[in-house]
Amino acid sequence: MKLWIQLVALTCLLILANTQASAHNSAFSLNSDWKMIASVQASKAGFHPMMAKLSKMDIDIAGVDVQKSIIDVLISDADYEKLKQGGIEFYVREVKGITRGPDSEYQTPEEVEAYLREYNQRFPELTHLVSIGKSLEGRDIWALKISDNAKKREIEEPALLFNSMHHAREVMGPEVGLDIIEYLLENYHQDSQVQGWVDANEIWVMPMFNVDGNNKMWSEDSWWRKNVRGGYGVDLNRNYPSGWNSCNGSSGWRSSQTYRGESPASEPETQAMMAFIKNIRPVFDISYHSFSELVIYPFGCEPKRAMTKEVVEKVGNEIAGLIGYTAGTAWETLYNADGGDIDWMYEAYQVIPFVIELNGRSQGFHPDYAKWRDKTVVRNRPGWQHLLNRVGESGIRGIFTVDGNAVSGHGLSVFKVEGDKTTLFQNYVGHENGAFHLVLNPGKYELRFDGAGKKAVQRVNVGSDLIHLNVGI
Repeated sequence: MKLWIQLVALTCLLILANTQASAHNSAFSLNSDWKMIASVQASKAGFHPMMAKLSKMDIDIAGVDVQKSIIDVLISDADYEKLKQGGIEFYVREVKGITRGPDSEYQTPEEVEAYLREYNQRFPELTHLVSIGKSLEGRDIWALKISDNAKKREIEEPALLFNSMHHAREVMGPEVGLDIIEYLLENYHQDSQVQGWVDANEIWVMPMFNVDGNNKMWSEDSWWRKNVRGGYGVDLNRNYPSGWNSCNGSSGWRSSQTYRGESPASEPETQAMMAFIKNIRPVFDISYHSFSELVIYPFGCEPKRAMTKEVVEKVGNEIAGLIGYTAGTAWETLYNADGGDIDWMYEAYQVIPFVIELNGRSQGFHPDYAKWRDKTVVRNRPGWQHLLNRVGESGIRGIFTVDGNAVSGHGLSVFKVEGDKTTLFQNYVGHENGAFHLVLNPGKYELRFDGAGKKAVQRVNVGSDLIHLNVGI
């Protein structure tokens, strides 16, 4: 009898333990239907049509292996049936454990802020910590400036931006941003190359852009991607004005992982980023995402390419070669994507921007921290360091003035000169302080300035070094 009572008691304890475990897991899974990681094996020729078909079905595409034409998706029970009815062959890779959160060593918004404050206090002469704005829930979006005169605006120095986590579940992105900060500041006094980068540039690092979404990822749903608008969320990287809702590269359904929002730049986070870019006018930008081991450059909608593609795509391919990733536009490597940050940066202010998709399919969104964190950040160092070198190489930087005054937002048309022929290469909008920075390949160019009712023309031979050119009339 006593044995029977003990068995009943043990059974009750096991039920209680399982109930508590389920409750703990539910904290990571607001949507209990998210149960499976599945993979679709496409043919080489059928890869892009399959990507388009999955996107049209509103399936959450997690990442890809471009070389093997494999597409990973996150699916619910309903999506499982949708794929079957659609005649798509797939196999389920994981069911159990999908609601487990990422390793606790990855950063929360509070931990990122503490990290930035610590480095700001340790290196006050080299850093300037600013909030670029508030999130929907009122959290600060932090960016750290690294420069030799960090608290001073030096218009003769180029700016660069490295930002991470437009998507809340992509936890490796902030680690690259924090590694950039640590590498530059810890090595400044002992590495002449690092000192040169910091002294010559204004380097901005924003390790965590989607602070609300990341908080929700930790507290409620480990697969949360968007911000927290209305509980359904907006995909911040489909919310920028350029190309918004233009090529079936986002969704109008609130439940979709790529929901673009009610209108362009509807979200306070998007608005904060746009104001920040207008203010600092970076020459280069990298936006870190995961996963697929890709370097992506503008544009997101087929068949559009950057006007200055011979520069933009050359630099993108150089980065990809250095870190062993695949380069291309979003529509070449993945699918159409409209309303993205890099398209807006390029169109609005001629920033040369890239998305880098960190890690491969075997690591996914939440790689084992101890195994993959250091490998990933070290592998990606040559990419961001290449931009710190390239910004000081072939191109032209200067200030346009009229009667001694800087011309805000002046127009600048750049023409390639080949013999007697001139061909439009780039249209550029000058900074409000009159500054401009053109990244160019070596060659002869004609610059046509237009501002404050005055015009000026300047011809320049560009070699391997950056030319400093102030134009005053």
